Amino acid sequence: MIGDLKKLSLHDLAILYFKEVLREYQRSFKIVEPPPEIRKRNALSFVVFIEETGERWGCLIKDWKRPIGSDTIIKFKRIVDNLGLTAGVIIGNRISELALDKAKRYGLLAITRGEIISYLYSRGVDKRLEVINEENQS
Repeated sequence: MIGDLKKLSLHDLAILYFKEVLREYQRSFKIVEPPPEIRKRNALSFVVFIEETGERWGCLIKDWKRPIGSDTIIKFKRIVDNLGLTAGVIIGNRISELALDKAKRYGLLAITRGEIISYLYSRGVDKRLEVINEENQS
């Protein structure tokens, strides 16, 4: 069962990551779809709305074989600013060093698939998934 996290899509991993991070801070959240014109351009995957604080975190997921480049970071920063979002989180399989530097300079959070999986393992999420899978099979 330990491979279950690795089999999840990047989108599902991201949602599991947000659930775990926000659970740690005792925050509830909703996933909100971005405006249609933004979604159509693949400029924003979803918005995490944190109910207690009213924060809105824009999330962009790029499940590419190649690393995310700094051009993607620049475009994403514009979207975050134009929509007046509280924060921006970009998630990809790999992110170039230049893109990581640019994200840091812009105040965006850039996370890789490996970092998410590592975090979830450290929190024991794989064990909880195992229990859920066993209950569903019974």
